[in-house]
Amino acid sequence: SRAAEYAAQASESVINREQVDREKARVYAPVERRDGINGKELEGGIARVMQDYCGDTKTEELMKIGLKSLDEIRDGEATTLFARTPHELMRALEVLDILTCAEIITHSCLARKASTSWFDFHRLDFPEKDPPEWRKWVTVRLEDDQVRVGKLPLDYYAPLKENYEKHKG
Repeated sequence: SRAAEYAAQASESVINREQVDREKARVYAPVERRDGINGKELEGGIARVMQDYCGDTKTEELMKIGLKSLDEIRDGEATTLFARTPHELMRALEVLDILTCAEIITHSCLARKASTSWFDFHRLDFPEKDPPEWRKWVTVRLEDDQVRVGKLPLDYYAPLKENYEKHKG
């Protein structure tokens, strides 16, 4: 496999102690707090935002409000997330991942400016179903702390070997 080939020839990595310390502080922050919001409550808030602003029928205006609400959750309630046990810590970290996934989903939905029957995806502001120019995948990535949206053709993977080499970077 590619991973094994890389590992066999890679030199030993240098550990970035500052990065490790930041990650440990982030991961253990909920157990350092004595009170605040628990993971179940935070997950319920995220679910409500997604239902209200990125539900079955979507519009740009609603999804932008949803992103703002998710951002407020990340900067507000999520900073008070607490855990008393290892299990609660695991759930708290899982809910932070759910928050990130909700943001990715909302950015992806905003980027697709068309409704499509293939994904059961409905935009009130773009009601035309499956326009030919939107027969593509929407890609979303975080680069330099900015969300970058891209696109790939539906068959970007074929022929598999050649396109893997082309798109692996």
